[in-house]
Amino acid sequence: MTEVLIDTAVRGSIIALLAVGLTLVQGTLQFANIAHMEFATLGGYIAVALTGAGLGLLLSSVLGVVIVAVLAVVFYRLLFRRLLGSGTMIALIGSLALAIIIRAVLQLVFGSRPRYLPTPLERGMDFHGALITPSQIRLICIALALLATLAVVLKFTSLGRAIRAVAANPDLADVSGLNRKRVVDVVWMVSAGLAATSGILLSIDSAVGIELGFNLLLPVFAAAIVGGLGSTLGATIAAYALAFAESFVLQVDWGALAGGAYHLEVGYRPAVGFVLLVVMLAFRPQGLMGRTVRRG
Repeated sequence: MTEVLIDTAVRGSIIALLAVGLTLVQGTLQFANIAHMEFATLGGYIAVALTGAGLGLLLSSVLGVVIVAVLAVVFYRLLFRRLLGSGTMIALIGSLALAIIIRAVLQLVFGSRPRYLPTPLERGMDFHGALITPSQIRLICIALALLATLAVVLKFTSLGRAIRAVAANPDLADVSGLNRKRVVDVVWMVSAGLAATSGILLSIDSAVGIELGFNLLLPVFAAAIVGGLGSTLGATIAAYALAFAESFVLQVDWGALAGGAYHLEVGYRPAVGFVLLVVMLAFRPQGLMGRTVRRG
């Protein structure tokens, strides 16, 4: 069970950062940005490129997050603002096209083989019979710190109140004197920054590949929807719950039910998110926090 909990903490942290960023944009613009997942891939590859240019890992990671955040605002102003004027479905299709373009450009520049960040060799530490590396501990701590900071900002600061106001009623926010364009820019920067951070953390823990973002598409959307679209708290809870379900299902000896031994392969992991998503849509389509926190 300890191994399940460690895997839940690591994978849940990655999914939570992406799902919270996705639900921020959804709550503010009522638009599901499929290209959001590729911001994670982009962050990982930018960090790889900067470390290859001689910069340290920490500086490369910070610059990678900043570059992706700025690019996201550029994409919004040049592309998505126009597409949203034609409707959310058009913007959704545009985000899918952008995701494909980003993936193609990255493959053209870096190739299809996985790339690795220059991290020192680490010895796994025994934790109640399961191994966990120092980089995984840092991953979990960084993710939790970012999620907690964002929760505080959204709840107790003027910026958070402005974001909630724009999400709840954009027209009323305009009448109240809020700069809606600036608020949306900040939301896109924060959202993309969280995505880039998740991609870099995952790259440090394993590697970055062209399919990094695509492989996270289903669990991230599942977490955002199960948590309640627009609810950052719901997305966080659902992300860790989904990660726990995935890890638990892979650890269960299903063959014991028939007197044998059989464990599901890792390739079945995404199916868990799909099942959880279908069940939630059938019995509580508004999500876990859909009633109490619809867009906050």
